[in-house]
Amino acid sequence: MTMAGTMIHLVIAVRIAENIKKNGYKIRLADGSNIHFDKNMFIAGNICPDGIMERKNYERNMKLHTHFRDGIPDGDFGKNGTIKLFEKRMADFWREHCEDERVASGLYLGYITHMMTDKRFILYERPKYFQNISKIGLTERDRETFVYFNKDTDLVDFKLVKEMPELSEAEKILRETRDYYIKNMIAKEELDKSRRWIIKYFFEEKHIEENSRFLDYNSILKFCGDTVNYILHRLKNESYLDA
Repeated sequence: MTMAGTMIHLVIAVRIAENIKKNGYKIRLADGSNIHFDKNMFIAGNICPDGIMERKNYERNMKLHTHFRDGIPDGDFGKNGTIKLFEKRMADFWREHCEDERVASGLYLGYITHMMTDKRFILYERPKYFQNISKIGLTERDRETFVYFNKDTDLVDFKLVKEMPELSEAEKILRETRDYYIKNMIAKEELDKSRRWIIKYFFEEKHIEENSRFLDYNSILKFCGDTVNYILHRLKNESYLDA
């Protein structure tokens, strides 16, 4: 699946969290009341959708489900009403879990922002990647295209870890935050295993420094900034947050 890398999600999440804390926003609940915003839970929530990959006998359709994409493969996203369906599923998820924020403030809001980031990535960065790789004769019908994508995603993430101070904050939070789960979707044990894998793979293991070939790093940096603004606008104007 051609979606944003983990470190892209975390850079965006930390920036959003800092803005929410700086402005004193609170999370708005279904009854119109509001509760405090927990930065740590919000950051953890941003890595939850991919935690399904730690499930025993994991299959790709499980990840499509946690990303509100049942029946919507990457190539069809944006066509024939799929965005409307995706947005409806995201809104339904928030309505279902909004009250769960009372016991895990920020967790489900973080989950939602992961979805908003992936939506923008598929619509804006994915086409650029395919355009770049077409220069060597590969298309989205070629297996090698996705081998290159997975490698480039890692290389971009590794470079972000080295250059973005937000990720030092994210690492600290992930080391401190545990015992969370997504109700009726992803178990605590799966999310804890995923959290520990992220810490080990991105923050502890050493990686060879190499530039990505087809996923443009400068474009990703701009994407991060634009996506922070996009998500903050939505959170403020769609009643996720109260001033």
